[in-house]
Amino acid sequence: MNCLRFLGMSDFREIDAMTLYEYDLRMRAHRLRGIDKEYEVHLQAWANHTVQATRRQGKDKVVPIYKTFKQFFDYEKYVKEATGVSKSRVQEERLRKVALRVQEYERRRLADGEL
Repeated sequence: MNCLRFLGMSDFREIDAMTLYEYDLRMRAHRLRGIDKEYEVHLQAWANHTVQATRRQGKDKVVPIYKTFKQFFDYEKYVKEATGVSKSRVQEERLRKVALRVQEYERRRLADGEL
């Protein structure tokens, strides 16, 4: 029943062929996916609370801490961090390619007896 309900399995041959170890592993993975969903729900609630945060400015004025979405979450920054792409890496990669081309050119000249 759990295979049908929780694991998304509908092929009875596949269910019958599954070992107890595999079943246990799949059920643990299912429970962990549930915990991950709960984490995301709580993280969303925390983000909602944070984005609505305000501070006092002067005696009577209350202003939001984050005036723009980018101040709250800098998407481009996180993408760059995750991909590890930076201008210096791009330049290094270009220089590496040029150096490889020069090496290949010199090898060919040596092989052809030009030097």
